[in-house]
Parts: sequence; structure tokens; C-alpha cells
Amino acid sequence: MDQLATLGATCYKLNSLQVRNLLERYHPEMGEAAMPLDLIDNVAKVAENQADEMLRCDGRNLQVEEDVDLHLPFLLPEDGYSPEVVRGVPPGLKDFVDELQHRGVCRMIPQPGSTGTWKVHLIGSVGGLLESSPLRQMSHVSVSPVCAPA
Repeated sequence: MDQLATLGATCYKLNSLQVRNLLERYHPEMGEAAMPLDLIDNVAKVAENQADEMLRCDGRNLQVEEDVDLHLPFLLPEDGYSPEVVRGVPPGLKDFVDELQHRGVCRMIPQPGSTGTWKVHLIGSVGGLLESSPLRQMSHVSVSPVCAPA
């Protein structure tokens, strides 16, 4: 119950039905007091004054479940997806992998003949490009995971 102020600040987009549903179904931990009904009513009224009012202004219905339609435009990056844009090793990746190698978690193996594209790693599972890719040609290579000592 100490977290109710945080709940109000972080869950301000939950409508009163959603807040009431969550709080009524809350199972207190061992030794924690059950949530009083008047407290649930008060928190639900705060949500009613905030989120419910926004829903009404937007012409949407008050319901517990979220709409399948998110009412937000799906934004695509203007410059394409990262795998289509990134070439070579992004800044910081080498340092990150170096640390993992130092700990014995993995190994980085340079491929001098690589085109530098990351997109090739995303296409094969659908069937198609992987058949003729360098990854397919290396299918005889076995990889063993490196595990930390127990």
C-alpha cells in the first residue's frame, strides 16, 4: 500500500475500471494488510478524473481491456530499419564484444570477405536467401557454447 502514490504517478493512463480491477484483484503479501475498499474507491476516483475524462474527450469507451487498435500512428523510421542502414561494426560494439571475449563468453571472428551488411542475418529463416549465403556455405562449422565454470 506504500506504493499507491507511485501507482498514481506512473499509471495515470489507466482508466478507473482498469485501476479498480487491478486493486480489487491485488493479493497482499504475507503480513501485508488487505487494501481497504474506500482506498480502492479513492484511487479509482482519481483515475476517473484523469484518464476517464481523456477517454471521453477522445470519444472512446470506458472498458477494462485495451482496444486492439492503439489509436496511434505506427511510425516507421524515415531512413529505414537499422539492419538496412547499418554497415560494418557499429561504434561501441567492438568494445562490448571485447569485454565478453575477455570473460570467455564468446568469440568474434572477422570475415574479411563480408559485404558488411547486417540484413543477411534476418532473411534466411523465411527460406530463400540463406540457401546461397555464406552462412549456408559454412554449415559444416560446429559452434560450441562457452560456459562459465560452475
